[in-house]
Amino acid sequence: MGNFKHHKEFSKHRDTQRFLFPHVCIPCRKSVKKPASSSNRVCSQCGQTLVRLSRKFAAPKARDIAQWKKIEFLVNNGFLFYSAYERIGEAFHLVPYPKTLVEAREFVKLQLHGFRK
Repeated sequence: MGNFKHHKEFSKHRDTQRFLFPHVCIPCRKSVKKPASSSNRVCSQCGQTLVRLSRKFAAPKARDIAQWKKIEFLVNNGFLFYSAYERIGEAFHLVPYPKTLVEAREFVKLQLHGFRK
């Protein structure tokens, strides 16, 4: 027990431990919160690379397959749950993320075309 050090003795990298980001594995339908890192994180279950999403992301239950399909569609189209805005005149307005896969398809189409109809 002579080599024991309390955890408070070890220095912490406060800038990397300040915020935890959700990292998701879409095939396994699981989400874990980890500090931001420049290295890729891998899923402990399947070994695939995890996708880091915005801190605003809230993972659905693993059995909610429809929501995970929506998440997969959005991630594959480059939407990582960061804020999306629509420009109306001179002002920008926050656009809520879609609730279903059907809404997600329309959301992606509108976002990629700048909300022009």
